[in-house]
Amino acid sequence: MNTPRPWRRGLLPLALLLLGCAATAQAGPAMLTVGQGWAWVREFFPASGQKDIDRIVWTNPPAQIDLPTLQVWNVRRPWPIREWRWLGSGTPPAPADETRPLVWRPRKEEPPPPAPNRLEILFAEPLSHSMGHSLAYRLPDFNWNAFYRVTVRGIGPQSIEAVQVDLTGYLRIQNGTSASYPEARVSLVGSDASLQPPPKPFGLLDLNPDTALTDLWLAPQAPEPSMPSTYPLETEADIPANGQAEIQFAKVSRKPAQITHICDSAEIPAPTPQGGLPLRRVLLIPNTAAMGLGFPLPPGEADLFLGSSRGAPFQSGHVSHTPLPGTLELDMGPVGTVRASRQAGEETPLPEGAWQADYTLTLANDLSSPVHIQVREAPSTPMQWSLVRSSVPCTQTTRALHFDLTLPPQSTKAISYRLRLVARAQP
Repeated sequence: MNTPRPWRRGLLPLALLLLGCAATAQAGPAMLTVGQGWAWVREFFPASGQKDIDRIVWTNPPAQIDLPTLQVWNVRRPWPIREWRWLGSGTPPAPADETRPLVWRPRKEEPPPPAPNRLEILFAEPLSHSMGHSLAYRLPDFNWNAFYRVTVRGIGPQSIEAVQVDLTGYLRIQNGTSASYPEARVSLVGSDASLQPPPKPFGLLDLNPDTALTDLWLAPQAPEPSMPSTYPLETEADIPANGQAEIQFAKVSRKPAQITHICDSAEIPAPTPQGGLPLRRVLLIPNTAAMGLGFPLPPGEADLFLGSSRGAPFQSGHVSHTPLPGTLELDMGPVGTVRASRQAGEETPLPEGAWQADYTLTLANDLSSPVHIQVREAPSTPMQWSLVRSSVPCTQTTRALHFDLTLPPQSTKAISYRLRLVARAQP
């Protein structure tokens, strides 16, 4: 008689134990990708331990589910579905249309039949259920918006010291469906509405070339939709049914930040009134892991506090889409302690048939600390221009000149440059 070896005697209970653990393993939390008006959901279900199954029954699916988008996944790929059907009588209730008017009826209507709460899904080929499965589907009536609280320390009326910043990012998720998702993993998809071009004026009337009795309405061309961005936050959230969830997705505590001042020729006309015009102050926060960030930041409104987060905010602004790598920019408004003035000379003809013009930009810093200034000079001329010389090094693009400099405390800096102008070629 053959005697079983000791290692075989210990292997059989271990295999049974692993199989039992796989069958009773708990499923992971749901993953939600929330867009603007919709959400993609992926729910995970534990393994049953069966090798080949040809059907599953889903209990209590969301009433507002978009069934044509339903997918069944194994570990790696979606599994082919032959058909699905509701078990029981009736059909799932349609979502209420809030735009329809209310109608009063004197007779009491019979209650609708109970909607089925089980969905049977039949597979086109057997599925091994040793690792469980997941269901992916689309839901309507989801939305999100981001909100930031920013506290800046180190900015005084006379100087800008070593600036430190606190930043907290909050995310609000609106769920208009009857499905709840506790401990869900949330990511976002959406576009920044502030990056859309401003609306064009109304259209114009034009003569119809086919018949003089009618006119043509030339409506302005609609802008192309902006490409949505993905924000893989993977943040945990308890999303209630027909409610709102608010979670914190970003936290920055006492990190150094930069302050810059923007001088744009579109905001500083030439000639400038006496004394110059104030420049806009912008807070720059690097989007890096060292700052406590290191992931794409969604657009949203922001409240700015100076010194402390107590009391009313200093001002409110907007945080645009911030990629990775990138820099979060927050406009802090104009400041009278850093000013600029511009002067434009007359266009002088040259012997070869071109023209030249001289421009002067004067920057003034009244603070007792140095300031950083970014200058964008876009010459306001219909002619084609090229840079001849500049008193300060700059970067030239097809439409503007860019200067980047640091102004010492209590000082004034003049930037002068000359442009060569030629007439544009006629098409």
